[in-house]
Amino acid sequence: MADEKTPRPKIELEDRGERPAPDDGSYTVGEAVRDGSARLFAWVRRTFPGHEHAFWGGVLGFVAAILFLTLGLFKALVIVVLVIVGVAAGQALDGDSKIMDLLRRLFSRN
Repeated sequence: MADEKTPRPKIELEDRGERPAPDDGSYTVGEAVRDGSARLFAWVRRTFPGHEHAFWGGVLGFVAAILFLTLGLFKALVIVVLVIVGVAAGQALDGDSKIMDLLRRLFSRN
């Protein structure tokens, strides 16, 4: 007979603004994502010092290759274009429209 693991008790907090201690393993979804992404970015900085952008470019290229191989060229390009449009719209709403400024410079007659 296999040993059954006892479930870890959940920590219930009253709605008084209390937060669990960070080392007890209980996180909200946002905290876990921030903590995980912070660890990932710190690992990339430690592992590839001075070459972080090259690493992320490689990851992006890998994802693009997977998209092209699984979906085909046209569908993958549609996804890429829609992502760029979404980022441009988000930047415009944030008041920092770098992509739109780049397109204006590329297509201006000057």
